Amino acid sequence: MLGLRELQMRFFRSIAATPGPDASARFDPDLLQVLSARGGLGGAARLDVYAQMYWGRLHDVLHDDFPRLAAHMGRARFTGAVLDYLSANPSAHPSVRHVGDRFAEFIATRPDVQETPVLADLARLEWARVEVFDAPDVAPLGADALGTIPVDAWPHQRFAVIPAIRLLDSAWPVHAVWLAGGAGDLPRTATAGGTRIRVWRSGAMIQQATMDAAEDAMLRCAMRGEPFATMCEAVVPLVGAERAAGDAAACLLRWIEDGILAALPGL
Repeated sequence: MLGLRELQMRFFRSIAATPGPDASARFDPDLLQVLSARGGLGGAARLDVYAQMYWGRLHDVLHDDFPRLAAHMGRARFTGAVLDYLSANPSAHPSVRHVGDRFAEFIATRPDVQETPVLADLARLEWARVEVFDAPDVAPLGADALGTIPVDAWPHQRFAVIPAIRLLDSAWPVHAVWLAGGAGDLPRTATAGGTRIRVWRSGAMIQQATMDAAEDAMLRCAMRGEPFATMCEAVVPLVGAERAAGDAAACLLRWIEDGILAALPGL
């Protein structure tokens, strides 16, 4: 006789199997033997009710995480992609929060999406928004803290970036596609120089902004824990040596205003 834990594992494996018209062929035969018929439904039909509910729930989670992608793909096309994705990447985490962690990369491999490659980056942007929503909270750095840094310490000063931030590079104006909310035609040509986006959480609000090459280079330096002098050096080829320090300082103030720098010990 199967124990409770074994029954639970077999039950989960059965309902997580790819949905199809022949339920009895998909379900664990040993599990079906212990399921009795009720209300006019046999064991396989009863188990199929749970399977359809399970897959419906995961579909809804992915739809909620990727709403603009779903809008552009259309219901039938998006549902087909979800079915294929979950068949290839069964949910293995106790929380449905993680079910979409590979969806954007999966979407990028689909031939129908490769015809409109901005959709893959739209999925990456939407997943970045999910990740920053759940990232840990930290106290932000205040602008007044900058005035406490000694002048001779500035070249070596490092600034911490909050956990609730993600960076995205795209060849497409994906931010404009996201703002359109699923309306309008998708762009067919790449953006000259590409699009750089930072996505972050400020309080309970998810925000995103495009960046130029200089800000992107400096922010990546900060995220790697490199000092202010290295941040300046990173933008010299982009803005020139005379502007580098001033532009880097302006970025710091903008980041503080946006709340993407974390408070530092002693500042």
